[in-house]
Amino acid sequence: MKTIYLIVLGVVICVQLAVPFRMIRGRERILADGQLYRFKTQPIDPVDPFQGRYVRLRFEADTIACNADRMVELQRKQPIYAVLATDGQGFAYFSDWSNERPADGDFLKVRYQYADQDWIKESKSYVTNGIRIDLPFDRYYMDETKAPRAETLARDATRNSNCWANVRILNGKALIEDVFAEGIPLRELAAKNEE
Repeated sequence: MKTIYLIVLGVVICVQLAVPFRMIRGRERILADGQLYRFKTQPIDPVDPFQGRYVRLRFEADTIACNADRMVELQRKQPIYAVLATDGQGFAYFSDWSNERPADGDFLKVRYQYADQDWIKESKSYVTNGIRIDLPFDRYYMDETKAPRAETLARDATRNSNCWANVRILNGKALIEDVFAEGIPLRELAAKNEE
């Protein structure tokens, strides 16, 4: 009977070790093999009591242009696939979306939030510009002491529209590789200002 308990205990320990290992391996694979995209940011800096200090990022590319007819079947928080493209300055944006996983090209699995609309005063009606999406990456974790300084530097760089995040994307999943302010990585800027 004691042997069965030891076997069960061994299996439980292996499962508990395998789950975090698989998560880490998946993230490392995205960083190693994922396609690199640059997204313009608009940062703010909160604190998560369980995960520590981070620079919270808002991205300019959080909408997808489309007409109202395509949005009829969408419901809030519904998963969709956003197709990635790059503009003339090398920044990423979403060119299209689909309910089905694209067969080729780079894409990101996101959630639909709501229709992006403008009020037209003359016609007293709304015009739909596209859809607003919830990106699966919005936190850049840093050292507790450096995050507030990094956020201030990033906010100042954003005012000059010179702040972006390098994001690796692979098979619809994404990870922030680095955040840049004025062309310099935030970790480097925060360390430089610490001296």
